[in-house]
Amino acid sequence: MLKEQAFDTGEVTLNYAEGPPSGSPLVLLHGFTRRWQDFLPLLPVLSLRWHIYAPDCRGHGKSGRVPGRYRTDDFVSDIRAFLRDVVKAPAVLFGHSLGAQFALEVAARAPESVRAVIVADIPLSAETWASQPTQPEFLTRLRELAGWEGSVCELTSALAKVPVPGQEPATVFGEWPDMISVELREWARTLSELDPEVLKAHAEGRRDEFIAAFDFENVLREISCPVLLLQGEPSKGGLMTNTDVEYAMGRLPEAYHVQIEDVDHGLGIDLWEVAPVLRAVSSFLESL
Repeated sequence: MLKEQAFDTGEVTLNYAEGPPSGSPLVLLHGFTRRWQDFLPLLPVLSLRWHIYAPDCRGHGKSGRVPGRYRTDDFVSDIRAFLRDVVKAPAVLFGHSLGAQFALEVAARAPESVRAVIVADIPLSAETWASQPTQPEFLTRLRELAGWEGSVCELTSALAKVPVPGQEPATVFGEWPDMISVELREWARTLSELDPEVLKAHAEGRRDEFIAAFDFENVLREISCPVLLLQGEPSKGGLMTNTDVEYAMGRLPEAYHVQIEDVDHGLGIDLWEVAPVLRAVSSFLESL
């Protein structure tokens, strides 16, 4: 049974879900614009052997808002405070998307707090990040809808009219076969709890300012704990390239790599098709 609680870092109040103390701590870090509930498909299994902590990042979910303070260092500082004052023991960090990059930063800066890291489908070099589309028009539209003060039903209808980026022929989310209606509603709920300022730099085409804070070369070399790289298929929309995997494996002292076949950036978790991810993650965790 998960219970939501609050933690005051001294700068912002973080909402987090905590599971029963079934074992050592496992901290789940969601991706950009998301919330802790993204990990729900994995929790029935992971909660059996691990003490789950799943915080909402600042500006996301039920956590507090700090306009103008959504830099990489701000997110990383929150996670370090959470590990120090809430978890209070070396933890495994399991991050998806930007949550994975935050996990790597924390492992490099605070190795005493991190037992191992699971990196779920994120670019691992500045070159790969630079090759990703910035999508300012799409992100501007999301920023306009974030923090919606009307009903979730109304926001769901608004999201249904948003064009899916990169689709040919053009289509909107309400007609996109890859998203069913209830998933659109869940996304609307997530977006309603997002501070629009989280999207400011990205919507203005300044994503590089955010990514520039990651020193990939030095961060990877400074990590001393075991790392599992979970990769989606680049041809299906996965963000971690084969070159990234080779780059990271050559710099991390103890790294393991599993490609989840036939899945995009969501690794199947968003579709509740979690058996391949759970096989890799559970094997890694049980080896620690």
